[in-house]
Amino acid sequence: MTVAFASPPPDAGQPDSAARPRCPLCDTVPGAPAWTAPDGMRAAYGCGECGLTYCWPRIEQVFSDIPEEFYYNSFETLDLDGAGFLFGDVSAALGRRVALGFDRDGQMPALLDAGCGAGHDLLTFRAHDWSVEGVDPWNVITAIGRKYYRLPIRSGRLETADIAPASKDVVLALDVLQFQADPKAFLAAALKALQPGGLLYLTLPNFDSAASRRDGWNHAQFSPQTYLSYFTADTIRRLLEESGFYRIQLRYYGGPEGDERLRVVGRRAIATELAWADLSDEPDDADLPPLDRQQAVPANLSPEQEFWRENGYLIVPGLIPDDLIDRYCAVRRKVSHAEGWNTATPYLDVPEIRDLCLYPPLCRKLEELIGEPVGLHLNLTGWVSTERDWHQDDYLNPPAVNGHYIAAWTALDRIGPDAGPFEFVPGSHRWPIIRQAKVLKLLGEHWAEDESWPAESERVLTPFFEDQIKQRGGRVERFLGNRGDVLFWHARLLHRGSLPIRPGAERRSMIAHYTALSRRNDMPVSRRHAGGGHYFVPGAKPDSLLRRLLQWRN
Repeated sequence: MTVAFASPPPDAGQPDSAARPRCPLCDTVPGAPAWTAPDGMRAAYGCGECGLTYCWPRIEQVFSDIPEEFYYNSFETLDLDGAGFLFGDVSAALGRRVALGFDRDGQMPALLDAGCGAGHDLLTFRAHDWSVEGVDPWNVITAIGRKYYRLPIRSGRLETADIAPASKDVVLALDVLQFQADPKAFLAAALKALQPGGLLYLTLPNFDSAASRRDGWNHAQFSPQTYLSYFTADTIRRLLEESGFYRIQLRYYGGPEGDERLRVVGRRAIATELAWADLSDEPDDADLPPLDRQQAVPANLSPEQEFWRENGYLIVPGLIPDDLIDRYCAVRRKVSHAEGWNTATPYLDVPEIRDLCLYPPLCRKLEELIGEPVGLHLNLTGWVSTERDWHQDDYLNPPAVNGHYIAAWTALDRIGPDAGPFEFVPGSHRWPIIRQAKVLKLLGEHWAEDESWPAESERVLTPFFEDQIKQRGGRVERFLGNRGDVLFWHARLLHRGSLPIRPGAERRSMIAHYTALSRRNDMPVSRRHAGGGHYFVPGAKPDSLLRRLLQWRN
């Protein structure tokens, strides 16, 4: 909703002196207010439990009967160009489904704009054949949208608008949430309107911006007569997750430091009735790597092997020396694409990659964890997050591999938390093995011939894994490595490339995948590197795998 008030509208009433302040996010009773209005009628609290800053009492502005002249001070300030960016950004968030003409009986997406005003943004989506609908409490403005733009706009609040459940592919809420006295109720209504997997798209001020931290209560975005909640990246993420959204992406934009506002995308979680029996089978214990077996476990394990056996990952600080990193980065900087080389096997042609990924101390560590010599067969050389959602690696392999597979994530520089760091669930490698054949059966047999099937598999696997993390009390950790640190992870460890807060933020790394030499009959030729490690000389299959991996970003 775009509003420029000449003077603020009246409040809905006077505060209830008997009401006790409670955080609208976590329901914690706060201590003393951090800010109090001169008349003592309104205060701002900072929640010590979740970090949300909010105003009390929770009295909203009443928009319904405001006169038309308050909508814009001047219609000459109306910027319709922004709707073009919005359309492109929302389409990109929906991704492959829009590019293919959508996939629900050939229909284009259905969009609801909550707080649409007269519907200026809806015009652009309608021009691209989307089905559009709006809802806004401002009566005279919604009437303009219906009369002059012929848009289906309801007058009222989203919470009471009676939108058909699961009827929308996208719900927009642009600069709306900060006005809501009950943001959870608003998001519950948005969730109900979305079909499973549907997209929520928000914009709102960032209360943790550099200017906000610098100016404090004098900051222009602190408006206690209008804004009731003041969100940061952490608090809006928590609110959305607790409201039933997943795959949440946050980006900063606006202001002198580029962080004045937040653009937030999340999806409605998909209910899943899958069980492990639908996705996995139980391998023979003797066919697993030694450290994975329940019987005949090797004696005298090192502390690192014990940690690996228990947690499914291992971090070795400073393993890769600076000179190897420098030589590799000098070559990598000549590749203009953020995703790096357009092949899964650049190590065949780039000696600096072989030197780094087959560095003798690294290779010894790989063999200690797998129990036998391994060969390098796949590199991901992007300097941005893969943005691949929760998955195991093993289901991409032939069934004979059975966990004799390991990956190494080398930090080539310090990895920041806003660049989409690697995330994983310790101990999840002891969950059952997902099998490729069973996943393809769920997707439909025709997907077996489509190289993009791993991207499509997220449709069934992501909700299942999200549910398993909750059921099993899984703990999500991030790898925020420093230069030269290496994270090793198990073939069955649940992991993902998280979404960056800053679009295109660099996450300089080298990702290398290895399989036991004895387990890849599909890649029978291997060579020995001068330093002692091995690498496979494969055919076309790994390059096909890379194309699949790159499609996950689209």
